[in-house]
Amino acid sequence: MSKKITFDFWKHLYADRVENMYSSEIRDLLSLSVRPDIISFAGGNPEVRSLNLSKLEKYIKRSLMVEGSTSLQYGSSEGYYPFKTRLIDVMRLEKIEVDEEDIIVTTGGQQALDLLAKIFINTGDYVMVEAPSYAGAVNSFKSYQPNIVGVEVDEKGIKVNIAEERLKELARKGIQVKFIYVVPNFSNPSGVTLSLERRKKILKLAKKYNTVIIEDNPYGMLRYEGSPIPCIKELDAAEDDMNVIYMSTLSKLLAPGFRIGWIVAPHLIIQKLTLGVQAADLCTSTFSQRIAFEYFSDPGWIDNIKSFINIYSERRDAMLETLAETFPPGCSWSQPKGGFFIWLKLPEYLNSKELLADAIRGKVAYIPGTGFYADGRGKNEARLAFCSESPENIRKGIKILSTIIKEKIRLYKSFK
Repeated sequence: MSKKITFDFWKHLYADRVENMYSSEIRDLLSLSVRPDIISFAGGNPEVRSLNLSKLEKYIKRSLMVEGSTSLQYGSSEGYYPFKTRLIDVMRLEKIEVDEEDIIVTTGGQQALDLLAKIFINTGDYVMVEAPSYAGAVNSFKSYQPNIVGVEVDEKGIKVNIAEERLKELARKGIQVKFIYVVPNFSNPSGVTLSLERRKKILKLAKKYNTVIIEDNPYGMLRYEGSPIPCIKELDAAEDDMNVIYMSTLSKLLAPGFRIGWIVAPHLIIQKLTLGVQAADLCTSTFSQRIAFEYFSDPGWIDNIKSFINIYSERRDAMLETLAETFPPGCSWSQPKGGFFIWLKLPEYLNSKELLADAIRGKVAYIPGTGFYADGRGKNEARLAFCSESPENIRKGIKILSTIIKEKIRLYKSFK
């Protein structure tokens, strides 16, 4: 058995970039979220228990029986071609029209983010993100040592007027922003959706300042109310189709265990991404893609999405209703129309990371807000995931959090 060594004897050998590699607070808390006694609002875990496992078993058997030698072999670095044709069908439902050669399949959405960061970011470059933004993206970008410009969001998404001011200011200094990263539909972590007006405006800004938008859309098909808004990629395609790199994942449409994501980009960018894949893992699992091909070849997959929507919308409603019923004045939260998350804001004098210890003692977990900002903001904010727990547990957990927060507010006011 290996001895546990606490002193890092190899520190002098590490690359400088290791100093910019950060542990994800979400991953760190997942060990708590799997405890049966914890009500977890921490991880954005999809409801895979609702999948038809007998059908999945058939897809797996068919993959082995029909193309076993192909499914178990190395595949193309760009992805299994028949599966990419199914991805085209999936994206067409959101009115995105693409060609197979403009798609590269990745090992989950996280690899897609890392590959994009790898081909675009030099040390000291500038990139723009929402504030708060997806923690996995922020941490991936940070490892390549850029300057991250966080632009605040409100109920209509990223504040495009502030983005424009910062782009203009950087341009005056001769600084090129490499890309603008947004999750426009039911954003992780804020839950807000970028309005159509702002989508059009941020696309114009990307063109004006000669940069690209990375549109991350894992939740777009999980809408619980309202009408769909055109993807930024669709708006770009109506013009020159040059300024939007689109990415998504099967983690929310199928299951995260398949580790399948994808990127849509102009072919010259796909070529650079292919080199990144070849350096990282040669190719995504052909076996996973072959099973996913069978899944999306069965029209019943649409029924699975409808089932997901029914489950998640009931859980969202339970959380929103209980927040409204129990949380004290001075607290506010987003009103997501889809996705997995609600963004909670507490009075400024409260610290969500300090409150987490009390929450864990009360058998409830969530993610403090600071992990979703590049500059450490968000001390009085938190992300609440409603996707994993039953409505009964959600109501119970929110009431526990409400009691803790009310007591902290009472203590604070008693010392004023």
